[in-house]
Amino acid sequence: MKKKCLFFYCITLMLTCQVLQGSCWAEGISSGQKSVIINRCDILRDDLKKVQRNDSRTRVYLGGYYERVLNKFIMPFNVRLVEGSLSDASFVENQNRFALTKTAFANDFVYYQKGLEELIAIDCKAEPERFYERLVSVRKKRRVVEQDVEKLKGLLGENVKLVKGLMEKIEK
Repeated sequence: MKKKCLFFYCITLMLTCQVLQGSCWAEGISSGQKSVIINRCDILRDDLKKVQRNDSRTRVYLGGYYERVLNKFIMPFNVRLVEGSLSDASFVENQNRFALTKTAFANDFVYYQKGLEELIAIDCKAEPERFYERLVSVRKKRRVVEQDVEKLKGLLGENVKLVKGLMEKIEK
């Protein structure tokens, strides 16, 4: 049930963003976009609040997951490699990149959440242009968080490759 609700809210936000995305800011938003924002203001704000709650839960889950991976797998594994004289610089580099990217993820998410809070606080009926401008800004911040997640996934994949390579090296 939760997955269906999350899916529904994501689709709603994507559709809302597509409706509002059309114009360039140098030219301003169209009168059609203004009327959509004004007429659907309460629905948009409610949907954004739901996205905010779901994103917060996701951030807590992912943040905890990345923290556990770093502290319970990557770092202890690297310590054991050093103790066993099997250390390789690529493991340490990967650990450092993972830790830095995890920190960037946390910081970027806070920055995104603040922007989302500011967006939700805007009276979109009275200030549709400002609401749209902030929406575009928040979407960019959310993309940065998504990129951080992709980087972390890639670094985890890289760590798995390094471990497999070490296993093959030891078996020979």
